Amino acid sequence: MFFGDSNTWGYDPETSLRFTNRYTQLIQSELNDDVIIEEGLNGRTLCQNDPYDPDRNGCLDIKRCIKSHLPLDILVIMLGTNDAKRMYNTNVYSLEKGMNALLDKVFDPSLYKKGFDIPKVLIVCPPRMNPSYIKDPKTFANFGKEGFNMIEEAKDYLAEVAKSYGVDFVDTKIMAGDYDGLHLQSKEHKELAEQLIIKIRGMKS
Repeated sequence: MFFGDSNTWGYDPETSLRFTNRYTQLIQSELNDDVIIEEGLNGRTLCQNDPYDPDRNGCLDIKRCIKSHLPLDILVIMLGTNDAKRMYNTNVYSLEKGMNALLDKVFDPSLYKKGFDIPKVLIVCPPRMNPSYIKDPKTFANFGKEGFNMIEEAKDYLAEVAKSYGVDFVDTKIMAGDYDGLHLQSKEHKELAEQLIIKIRGMKS
């Protein structure tokens, strides 16, 4: 199961519609013996409460998603971008704390009482923002320089969380497209899929 935000949902910033060639679908095409479950939600955070849409808090939704789709063999988490929005008044330590809180819920034994195995977990560092974000009024207003820097610094903090929980981590070093500086476009979806296919195959072996 892929648990993420608009880049997992496949948001196309040019049309506001959904990429059909989003990375999860490309992975499904390659790993055709597996069932890829998409749990992407536009605006989803690790644990911040969006005052305009409280359903976007990942910590409040992860248990429902897991219970809905059991059994799961691998849970892929790519979150953190939206936590860097100015309105949350956060810093890079918030990503570490948010991922800790999310993983505490993932590993809650009560989810697996009926004999289901706890899934392996892969944390994917969120894509870097493209420097072109400064040209997009909405992206710049939402994130600013401080949000850009927060996402740039996320790797080390999320890697430390992964290490402390004994789960897998990957920093794909992928940068968002230049349309709005925030969202993946077709090229980046392809690159992300290629890297995650290799990682997932390694986790399954």
